[in-house]
Amino acid sequence: MKKILLVLLLLSLTNCTSNRTKSHMSSIVGATAGYGTCHHMLNAGIGLTAACTVVGAWVGSSLFYNDDMNIHKAVFVDTLNTSPGKRSHVTWGSQTTGNWGSITVNRTYLVKGVKCSEYESVISIDRQWPLYGIQRENEFGVACQMPDGRWYIQ
Repeated sequence: MKKILLVLLLLSLTNCTSNRTKSHMSSIVGATAGYGTCHHMLNAGIGLTAACTVVGAWVGSSLFYNDDMNIHKAVFVDTLNTSPGKRSHVTWGSQTTGNWGSITVNRTYLVKGVKCSEYESVISIDRQWPLYGIQRENEFGVACQMPDGRWYIQ
C-alpha cells in the first residue's frame, strides 16, 4: 500500500513545478531519484521518503530543463529555416526572466546541394539555482541542413 501511495505521489508531482512550462519528464526523473535515494539507500520512513520525492521533483524540474535556452534554440532553427539567403537578424527576449538572445544569418549558400548558413548567435541568460550567474555566449559558425531537415553545426 505504501508503494502505491508513493507512486501516486510521484505522478501527482509532475504538476507541482513553479513554472507551468517546466518539463514534466524532468520532474518525474528528479522525483524518482529522490524516492530511490531515501527509500532504498537510506531505508527511510514514509515521511522522509515522501519529502525526498518532493525535493527530487523540484530539483529535477530546475536542473534538467532550461526554458530560455530552448526558446533560443527554437528561434535559431526557425531563423536558419526561413532566412532569405542574405543577411537577416532576429532577436528574442523574455519579460519574465529578462533573458535575451539574437541570431544573425550572414549568408546562405549551397554546397553540393546542401543548404549551409554562416551565422552568429548571442545569448544572455541569467542562471538560477544551483548555478547562479549570467551566462553570455557569442558563437560564430556554419550550420548545414541535413536531408532529414535537421541542422548540423560544423
